[in-house]
Parts: sequence; C-alpha cells; structure tokens
Amino acid sequence: MAVFEIKPYILESSIQNYQWGTKNDDAFIPKLLGIEPEKDKPYAELWIGAHKKLSSQVITDAGKVKFDDFINQYPEEILGKKAAGKFNNQLPYLFKILSAAEALSIQAHPNKEQAGELYKKDPQNYPDDNHKPEIAIALGDLTALVGFRSIDELIETLKYYSEIAEFVGAEFLKHPGSNDEEAKYWLKNLYSKLMIKALNDEDALEIALNNLEKNILSKDEKNEREMLFIELKRQYGNDVGLLSIFMLNLVHLKKGEGVFLKAGIPHAYLKGNIVECMANSDNVVRAGLTPKFKDVKTLVDILKYERAPVEILGKDSSGCDYVYKTPAPEFEIKKYQIEKDTIRLENSDTVSIFIIVEGKIRCKWLQKEVEFVKGQTVMIPAELNEYSIIASEDTLIYKAYIP
Repeated sequence: MAVFEIKPYILESSIQNYQWGTKNDDAFIPKLLGIEPEKDKPYAELWIGAHKKLSSQVITDAGKVKFDDFINQYPEEILGKKAAGKFNNQLPYLFKILSAAEALSIQAHPNKEQAGELYKKDPQNYPDDNHKPEIAIALGDLTALVGFRSIDELIETLKYYSEIAEFVGAEFLKHPGSNDEEAKYWLKNLYSKLMIKALNDEDALEIALNNLEKNILSKDEKNEREMLFIELKRQYGNDVGLLSIFMLNLVHLKKGEGVFLKAGIPHAYLKGNIVECMANSDNVVRAGLTPKFKDVKTLVDILKYERAPVEILGKDSSGCDYVYKTPAPEFEIKKYQIEKDTIRLENSDTVSIFIIVEGKIRCKWLQKEVEFVKGQTVMIPAELNEYSIIASEDTLIYKAYIP
C-alpha cells in the first residue's frame, strides 16, 4: 500500500488511439511526451485523471498506484476536505490532451439528469451517470464546429443550397420572426427533421448529398465549408453528419484561445491540438462522421436550440498568464506563460494537476525541490497547500483545479 506524502506526484497517463488521431511525424502527443510514435498508429487523446475507464498511475516511493485507488485511500489529503465532501471522494474532472488529424463526430453531451437516464437505459454506450461540460483550449490553430448558426444565416444557407432545402422542406425558407420561443421552435423543427429524415430515409439522404456534391464540385472556387463537405463525404460516404457542416458555426481558434461547451451544445473538433478539461465523464451522444455508436434521436432530444455567437475565451492572452473561468463547479483551467528564472507562488486547499507543454521548471516546497520537464504531468495534493514554480527556461503550463 502506497503511503501518502506531502509532495508533488508525477502522473503516468494512457493514450487513446482513436482513428482520427494524428500519426507519424504529425503525432503531437508522442512529441509532447518525448516518445517515438509507432508507424501509422493514431495518437488521439491523453487521459489525465481518475476516470474508472482509464485512470492515470501515480508514481509513489512504493511503486505505481492507480490514481482512483490512491484517492480512495487518501481522499481528504489529496482532494481536500471540502472537495472530498462535495464530490463524494472523487476527482471531479478529467484532463486531456486531444490531437485531431481528422474530424471528430458531430456530438453533444447530456446534462446530469439526462446522463443518469442514458446510463440506466444503455450503460454500454453511456458508461457513467455524470454530465460532461467541457472546455477546449487550442495549443496551435484549431478548427471546430460549435453551436447553431443564426436563423438568418441558416435561411440564407437553405436558399443557397437548394439540395438541403428540398431535403428538409421549403417551409423552412420562411423566417420565424424575432420571438425567441418561435425561433427556438423553428430551429428545433429544422434540425430534428433534417436528422430524423436522414436516419429514416437513406435514399433521400443519398440523393441530397450526391446532388450537393455535384453542385459543389462544379464550382471553380469553393468555400471552407464546401471543401470540408467534399473531404468528409469521401471519408464517410452518405453520412447523416455531413449536413451539419452547413448548420453549425465554423470556428477558428489560435493558440491559447478556448471555448466552453455546456450540455446540449452541438460540436465537432475538425483539426488541431487542444488541452481539454471536463467533468469526470465519458458520455458522448454522437450523430454522424464517426464509425462509433450513433444515437441521432437522443442527440435531437438533448440539444439546446440556441443561436448565439461563439464566445472565445483567452483572446489577447498571448504571452500572459490567464484563467479560463467556466460555470462548471468541477473545474477551472489556468495557463501559465512563464519567462526563464521567473517565479510563481501557489497556494490552494484542493487538488490540482498541471502539464508542462513547453519548457522546464523547478518546484519548491517545504525546503525541498524537484525538476519537471516538458510532457510531464504533476499532481499537487490538497495538503501541499503552498509551493513555488521557478521556470528553468521559457515555459508554458496548463493547470486544472477545482474552483
């Protein structure tokens, strides 16, 4: 049995090799960790945390121990008394590095009540009863689909691409007006009809997608959505998710910029590397652009039919420390951009986990000191409530903690 000590602990975490991950010379996660990628093997996600599906390992003097088991042995020492009580002796968040070479599925996450119902009904595809609000922060350029476009944009899209209008129905060419409830009703009807008809009438979907493809291929110049449609159609064939490319906001994030995704917001990461943090859950409702289990009817039911500009967090934070505040009670993220020989003094009464994305640091506490380098992930238990970080060279760190 590992003995708890008041000190920083290195975590060893596992990689998920989903097919959309980066490969070979482009594989970001192996570069970060300083390991050699296996030929043609995709490296998609690094899971950092204590999820029962894939817990990190804590390096202790007695050897490696699963992080969730270590927390079970020492919940208050690691999580802090308040957090241990609030979150039932469990780490409430899951920290990730995600690296996408190809589009992830069109998806959304259930709220707490929906997650409980899905878990009871289908534990194989919904493996826990927790909700999954999440934040994604770009480590370089990131392209994503996030949330519904405005009604004006959607009507213009239907007018411009007659193939979509013919598939879903000409009645949606009429604007619902400025009443918010009527607008939500219009949007829900539009997207529900589009997705359910695609599920129930594969012949009509195939005709619409093939006609749309011919239309786009006939153009001398193609916009970004059109090029994305052609690329993903070649990859997935007549997939229900292809029409969502024209329904959702196309977002481009620069390094250090992020988006927060509450329950029910449709999204898909298309290409790029991100730091991601979420409530400790693996619940995803998918409806296209994936070989995994798709649940179109559930997705249509859980979506929030809101139209609003996507809020970008961390704008103008280049070169600065920055806190990515979210409404989620389980997590918050802080970015440290530390110049060489600069010190950060830290204090907290709850657990935090940080990953060194660039650079090298020395961590000092209780007259002790240890060095951590790029790619290492460090867990600071609650009982180590004061410590300092000194940058041995210019350093970029992302830290997850309970706000």
